[in-house]
Amino acid sequence: MPRRMTARHRLLLALLWLAALALAGGALSARLQLSGDLRRFMPEPRTPAQKLLIDELGEGPGARLLLVAIGGEPPQTLAAQSEALRAALAGDARFALVANGGGDALEAIPPRLRPYRYLLSPGFDASAAALRAALDERVQDLASPAATLLEPLLPRDPTLETLKLAERWQPTHAPRRLHGVWFDRGGREALLAVQTRAAGFDPAGQAAALAAIRAAFERVRGGTRSRLDVTGPGAFAVEVGGRTQREAGVIGTLDSLLFALLLWLAYRSWKAPLLGALPLASGGLAGLAAVALLFEGVHGITVAFGFTLIGVAQDYPIHLFSHQRPGVSPWASARALWPTLGTGVASTCIAYATFLVSGVDGLRQLAVFTVAGLGTAALATRLLLPGLIDPAPRDTASLPWVQRLWRAAARGPRLRALPALALALAAAAV
Repeated sequence: MPRRMTARHRLLLALLWLAALALAGGALSARLQLSGDLRRFMPEPRTPAQKLLIDELGEGPGARLLLVAIGGEPPQTLAAQSEALRAALAGDARFALVANGGGDALEAIPPRLRPYRYLLSPGFDASAAALRAALDERVQDLASPAATLLEPLLPRDPTLETLKLAERWQPTHAPRRLHGVWFDRGGREALLAVQTRAAGFDPAGQAAALAAIRAAFERVRGGTRSRLDVTGPGAFAVEVGGRTQREAGVIGTLDSLLFALLLWLAYRSWKAPLLGALPLASGGLAGLAAVALLFEGVHGITVAFGFTLIGVAQDYPIHLFSHQRPGVSPWASARALWPTLGTGVASTCIAYATFLVSGVDGLRQLAVFTVAGLGTAALATRLLLPGLIDPAPRDTASLPWVQRLWRAAARGPRLRALPALALALAAAAV
């Protein structure tokens, strides 16, 4: 790297750096797989019971259950819309179960459990006498008014163990029924229970399921004024995730603008915010690439919290800018600053490297992201950024308005009690 570079060379180097970042970002986006599974931030299970618990937190029916309420119209209209919505969602591959109290009650038993009905039934007797008695009862049932309901079951289940299981699993306090479907106690809202195939900690899958429910409801509501409410772990996750993303976008944009304004005010140069962002962007891409290479997927918390942590890297260019003096080569300033800067980076990386032995996959991702990001940002500040800095910078402290501000501050009173006041305020805040 030459020690003397013209303005054209510095611009070319900056463009090459930006192009490399763009290419790396494009290649990384094709490979990166974001995950929202919070189980990655839980300790690794060591026993079969712990493994079952962790699996059920994401894959269990409780985590995949959505409760749907339709209100705003007379009960008869809501019941018709509930039936139409159940029929629309029952054929959607994104849902494992859609129940509203109507239709065939046996549908509430998952198909994967039906082959085990004899093992699940508490009173099944496999003796010849019991089977003969059960078959004699079925002959009588075929002569009853319920024959049309029982006839499809008899070839597969002559002892009607499926019905026994359905009666046994019937809840003690079932929802109120109006017009053949579930309603709340007041009879103002029709209720449905929907079980998604996507895991409870799968934000994309849950968002797709919620979108399908709302789209189907818009089709069945027609011109009525009925409304739809959905709750459950998946609905909470999607709502919180969307709200967090919106707030983070607004806060991140404001922070970036204020930070760029602060750099411009401090160094009186539009180049300072742009050049200061290059090491930070390099560190972020390096951290994401390291996690993507070493793990199956990158957790959203790792990305969000990791970028917060490597925000420390934005100080590295500021140190270099602040140590730059007229007549001193930027390379010499970087070389003189490097022992102190490198020591700080190494100590920070050692602190976060301890997460690698935490036994939590999410914390290991965070450690890899932070160590790779901070190391890359520091090396970029040391090896690349000096080539972009003007070797003859303007001394901001010599500006007239800065001199006037400094003289005004020097004439001001000495607030000797300020440390004690700050300590008292801090104690009151705690």
